[in-house]
Amino acid sequence: MVRTPNGARDTGADTTPDQGQRGLDPAQLSALEQAFRAWVAASRRHADRLSRQRLLLIFLLLRSTGARLGEVLGLDAGRDLDLEPARPLARFRSGPHSAPHSAGGDREVPLPSDVARELRAALADEELMGSLASGPAGLFDMDQGHVRRKFYERALEAGIPRELASPSVLRRSLARSLVRQDVPLPVVQRLLGQSSASLTAAFCDYSEDEAGRIVEDYLKREERRKSSARNRFAGQITGVTAGPVVSSVELTSLGGFKVVSVVTTDSVERLGIRPGVLATADIKAPWVQLSAGAEEPLSTAANRYPAVVRRILAHADEPVAAEVVAELSDGTRLAAVVTAESAKRLGLKAGAPVWVSFGAFSVILNFG
Repeated sequence: MVRTPNGARDTGADTTPDQGQRGLDPAQLSALEQAFRAWVAASRRHADRLSRQRLLLIFLLLRSTGARLGEVLGLDAGRDLDLEPARPLARFRSGPHSAPHSAGGDREVPLPSDVARELRAALADEELMGSLASGPAGLFDMDQGHVRRKFYERALEAGIPRELASPSVLRRSLARSLVRQDVPLPVVQRLLGQSSASLTAAFCDYSEDEAGRIVEDYLKREERRKSSARNRFAGQITGVTAGPVVSSVELTSLGGFKVVSVVTTDSVERLGIRPGVLATADIKAPWVQLSAGAEEPLSTAANRYPAVVRRILAHADEPVAAEVVAELSDGTRLAAVVTAESAKRLGLKAGAPVWVSFGAFSVILNFG
């Protein structure tokens, strides 16, 4: 059991109603956010506005980080938030009162740029900071019962069942959204600070109705899938080799894979690319090459990984190209668009071993 700085209890349990809907969809999350913003704007008393503004920030952090309520209320905004535009993040620190089922060690969670912008504005608000006895350290220090009650009230205003506005449902909703976007389960596990991927998988369970809707959405997305679909590695920069015109940048993914990208040296300086910076590496499907078999092929490609074919997407109306989806050992899935003739000639089929490769010039780095 965890206690927040004000003494409120947090069991740390990831529990939600056992029946019916178990998470919020994007439209409901948007409606809940708008209910919070309208509530802040409707404040008549100065003190009420400041308190409501703090509750809105707590909601935004819960929704965007997947943290537990006790973790967010325990944040010291002056110490645990790094709001530099290039890599905004929140640091959730471990301790003797860590919640059950949590992984050991501190963890850093990237923040969306819009959330970081609102947090920077709050910390620069002299009236808001002046209303807090302990300054930035007390920005999120609120009673858990009070926070939950206000969340339930906003849910009713947004036309959402009361129980779906709980902090644990926000946590679950983010996890499910990431899994549905093909973010590897171990990555979601680390983001949430859970002790095992199996716990995360159970946490992302769906009701029968939700599962049916997900399958329908998936089939529709597959029908609309285009060759411009991108593959993504999330991690941090672990090496930079600078040259006069271009530089080589190495990213190590959360699954332990090294991804090498070549960018202009001007970009390295302008974006502040350096070891430790969080980033994502994107590769378009047409740039990904495949080699059949378990033996590593001879190749000039800087990035080469053993994988297993998971599915081949082909259509009778498209005789020229096919999309092959291969999975790396950490669960990362990479899509390659190849000619239908090549897929046939290589004998590609689900379960077959392949090597996935792409050049350093084909990697697009994104920050923030």
